Amino acid sequence: MTRALLHAVATAHPRFCMTREAWLAIAGRISPPEVDRAVLARLAERSGVAQRWCAAFEDGEAAFYAADRVPDTAARMALWSRAARAMSLEACAQALARAGLEARAVTHLVTASCTGFESPGVDSHLIAALGLSAGVQRLNVGFMGCHAAVNALAAARNAALADPDATVLVCCAEVSSAHFHHTARLDQLIANTLFADGAGAAVVSSRAPAGGAGSRAAHDLEIAATHSILLPDSLGEMGWTIGADGFRMSLSARVPDVLAREVGGWVRSSLARHALDTADIGGWAIHPGGPRVIDAVSAALALDTEAGAASRGVLRDQGNMSSATLLFILERMLAGGVRPPFVGLAFGPGLVGELVLLRASR
Repeated sequence: MTRALLHAVATAHPRFCMTREAWLAIAGRISPPEVDRAVLARLAERSGVAQRWCAAFEDGEAAFYAADRVPDTAARMALWSRAARAMSLEACAQALARAGLEARAVTHLVTASCTGFESPGVDSHLIAALGLSAGVQRLNVGFMGCHAAVNALAAARNAALADPDATVLVCCAEVSSAHFHHTARLDQLIANTLFADGAGAAVVSSRAPAGGAGSRAAHDLEIAATHSILLPDSLGEMGWTIGADGFRMSLSARVPDVLAREVGGWVRSSLARHALDTADIGGWAIHPGGPRVIDAVSAALALDTEAGAASRGVLRDQGNMSSATLLFILERMLAGGVRPPFVGLAFGPGLVGELVLLRASR
């Protein structure tokens, strides 16, 4: 029986690591005067983010967000291009090395980002920089939000199941720091506080790579299934739009309540289709839209506090990197010896939920 196997996951981030204290100093300079600095401090404390990597502040200052100017969309796209290309190359090279594969073995390339666009884009850059075949089949998953890693893995799974000779390289690259805003709106202040930059890559095929003694085939995971849902009565709860001064997020305070109400039944019915229940799942990769999102999903599924540990750890140490975050969580669980099966859950504008089920390959 043909299966889609996840051979390796790798991640990368920009050079500049911004602590919570450093962010508060920067936030005080790039926020409007009418925003109480005590409010910024409370948001930072409640965010669950202790540090994050942000390309916009690689010089340690707020130069990209100077007080006398607001970056336009073109400037933000230039920052995205530079940072996304560098992170993608690092993450993809590492993923291929971990899988024991040469770049020329890649037949399909799936990229994802919701924080930037250009053409030729990250995919063309990776083909040239990694030495991929000029005939590699490309797919870009654009502007789908925080759950796009699941959409990208679903595309990789479909390619592997359709073609037993396919080797799929997946890369999610997000430069959220390109879209911080000079605003007094609470939801955008929260976004400024939570979001960060990062890239995650994965290698998928239907066959274990012939890596010899160094092969990681014994640790492969099967991408057993993906499931999607557009949650009812939720279209106005989250938005991601493009304007003259960059991309803007709208985020309702009701999002955790919607997730708490709707996620439990959907996840349980999805797992039941594979003869599984929540108690059978060894690892939960819950996208950390914020601490309240992890809390809401965990409560909806009646999970113990340890179930969200990897998600909280990534939120604490890297922030919310939109689509790349799920791959950071999977990498952490694999490194920590968490035993499959795994469930990855992520949510984005709509509200849309995406689920990926990963099982041990043997």
